[in-house]
Amino acid sequence: MIRTHRVRAFHFGTHQHGQSFVEMAIILPILLLVLLGVVEVALYIARYMDILDLTREAARFASVRDPFEIRPADASNPLWDQDCSTPGRFDFYYDTACLFSPPAGSPTCTSSTFCNGFNRFAPLNPATDDILISVYTVTNNQVSNVWPSTGYWVFSDHDSDVDHNGNWTRNCDGSPSEAGPYYSVDRVNAHLSQTSGALPNKGFVAVEYFYCHEQALNLPMFTLFVSNPVKIHAYSLMPLPAAQPTATPIP
Repeated sequence: MIRTHRVRAFHFGTHQHGQSFVEMAIILPILLLVLLGVVEVALYIARYMDILDLTREAARFASVRDPFEIRPADASNPLWDQDCSTPGRFDFYYDTACLFSPPAGSPTCTSSTFCNGFNRFAPLNPATDDILISVYTVTNNQVSNVWPSTGYWVFSDHDSDVDHNGNWTRNCDGSPSEAGPYYSVDRVNAHLSQTSGALPNKGFVAVEYFYCHEQALNLPMFTLFVSNPVKIHAYSLMPLPAAQPTATPIP
């Protein structure tokens, strides 16, 4: 009886071990997919935070400068100021966009004119990415003027790549995406209406970055649901004293 009992116990333990292996074989791939998904999402969030910080830095840079300052152009070079390494030749919009260029000396600094910025981790691809800058003048708590006169300045329309203009209006696959900037006149007015106090005379600058983020793992089970690359759109709005309305002199 004792020997028979031992045999039965041995067979019972073997059955339990086999069941555990089967359960592990079923659960392990699911856990692995969840882990890979967490890694991919974490990388996406990290890249979004990098881009958001860039828009804030660019908006801060612009907020202490004058978008209406005009300097004489060099007639011998029509693109005389489209160079991030010439601080003496200031262009409000292009030099603000320069903050999205890679740091000087970094491996991603491949352009002699679009370099010397803060962008270490999300280098701009001229074929897909874009920078949009708008300046707003507020009078009596409502937007009274938008600068430039077109309503916004776009980097892809002013860089050396003439084959990829208006990148911000398209997704990373080239399909139509944006109908207008995030900070439209209506949206800025909506923000102004939510402030506790009236803002009779103010100026604001809005900076937006459109970036195509490549998935790090590029797993087919993720790309079935999320496009690769996936578009990241970050934006910041800062006060701009130079854009405040000025009183009309009394003759």
